[in-house]
Amino acid sequence: MKRRAWFVSGLWVAALLGLTACKATSSTSARYIDSVPPRYEVSCPAGEVCSESVALLVGLSAPREPTRCTAALVGPRTAVTAGHCVAWEMANGGRCDGLWLGFARSDRRPAEWIECARIESASSPSPSLLSPDYAVLKLSRDASRAAIPIGEGDVPSGEVVRVLSVTADRFYDEVHQVRSRRCIVDDNRRLVSAGERPSSSIRVLSSCPIRQGSSGAPVLDRRGRLRGLVHAAGPPYFAFGVMTLLSQHVDRDDG
Repeated sequence: MKRRAWFVSGLWVAALLGLTACKATSSTSARYIDSVPPRYEVSCPAGEVCSESVALLVGLSAPREPTRCTAALVGPRTAVTAGHCVAWEMANGGRCDGLWLGFARSDRRPAEWIECARIESASSPSPSLLSPDYAVLKLSRDASRAAIPIGEGDVPSGEVVRVLSVTADRFYDEVHQVRSRRCIVDDNRRLVSAGERPSSSIRVLSSCPIRQGSSGAPVLDRRGRLRGLVHAAGPPYFAFGVMTLLSQHVDRDDG
């Protein structure tokens, strides 16, 4: 029975390898990043309540093609995302030149793009997708919208959460929408290989298909508080994601 369990765990880990949930820009949309800020469109689905605090993160400094992820506003001038979304910037001294956050228009706020000023902190790079993966960004100016409050304490297995992401349209790569889905929190034991100690800061999101571009997507509890960030996903037919609990202190002193 143990051998079978180890074999199944190995399959889950193999399914995860290389399936981080960020997205590289295709050549067909290259014309949309010729200007600064990027000319991608970020909007809310018609007839749906849209979160004004979630942004499309575009990294123009990547060596080959721009990176696209999701970021969440947690202070007037502070945002969080997955650490691997800013890996290129971290490898080049932590400067975030060419890193932009695009927010959709809401009922109360116009659409806006804000440039990153610096990377305040980030998790240590790791080859394991079961390691913490986050980055804290300081923006170049205050955002004209509300921030997401950060919750405290554990997130128990079985809790229903909401994932907010900004992902590209299936047919029009330059068009992005803020999307919301409900998922169930699970522990990470089924992803742990034999002899490996499970991390207390990693959770699995089950019944939760994750699309490319969702890395850095905030995971909210029932009270609308930020509890973690999506940083990896399984194949679509497995319908699960991996999140980092955002339990570490985030400095939001923007004064």
